[in-house]
Amino acid sequence: MTRDATPLEHVACALCGADDPEPLRWLDDLRFRTLLSPVQLVRCRRCDFRYLTPQPRPGNEAAFYPSDYDPFRRTSLTGRARRLLLRHEVRRLWRYLAPPRRILDVGCATGDLLHCIREAGNPRVYGLEPDPRAAEAARSRGLVVWTGTLDTLPRIPASFDVVLFQHVLEHLPQPREALAIVAEILRPGGTVILWLPNGHSWAASLFGEAWMGYDPPRHRSVFTPASLRRLLAHAGFVLVAEHHEWHGLEWAWGLRLLARRAGADRLAKLLATVHLPLVLACTPPAALAALSHRSGRIRVIAQKVPAPPEQAGS
Repeated sequence: MTRDATPLEHVACALCGADDPEPLRWLDDLRFRTLLSPVQLVRCRRCDFRYLTPQPRPGNEAAFYPSDYDPFRRTSLTGRARRLLLRHEVRRLWRYLAPPRRILDVGCATGDLLHCIREAGNPRVYGLEPDPRAAEAARSRGLVVWTGTLDTLPRIPASFDVVLFQHVLEHLPQPREALAIVAEILRPGGTVILWLPNGHSWAASLFGEAWMGYDPPRHRSVFTPASLRRLLAHAGFVLVAEHHEWHGLEWAWGLRLLARRAGADRLAKLLATVHLPLVLACTPPAALAALSHRSGRIRVIAQKVPAPPEQAGS
């Protein structure tokens, strides 16, 4: 698709389809400054789901993902820290990721998570990434990665055991349809694992517009555990586990974005130079939020409900 002259468009609720939004707050792109004007966070009056409008039109998404977008390009220090965290996650989730399971990572970026799973002992890993640059970087690591989206992926029923969404679902224009496709390509009893921001968090309430979980216009939807459970149930999944992250990443970013919003660019740059120490300093309140099940970043595991057996003689 070619880029449209008007890169944003008004959208209805992606969960129930209603076009009856209640305005909540205006949001600007404090991270990359890609917006000419703020977009609005709204709540659907019919189903209570929160989402952004307007959103990027199909074919215009690349304009809002600059070359220095974090998942595509990380410094050596932050890259090492991320790999350590991913290896820890893989160890914790190994019961779901161990061979002979076939695993698909949707929106795999440059393949860090897939690389860690393969490194841990399961070579049956596959990726799907819409950005051609990131997909090529993943393939250069010897990973099997398709360039595209779930809409373009050949739908072979029951072809995967596990599907991963690592901070991806909130980027998708149609999360309901995405999980329906996942249910189709997963085997009966298969697992979907999602990492995503939690709009019902202390950090979201504290930082407001500067909460990193909003990240407009790249993040289109704002999920809470309750809305995510409804979405999963509609797609035929049952919740297995919900984990609240304890480290201070979102709190450190909140302080940096608050400085940017206030126009304190020097302070924002200073905080960027001490980002990792700042994350460590912010870990105590983040850990307390996690213990209270109000962390801003959660990981949810859900299982595809097997279809009921056909009645004999039907």
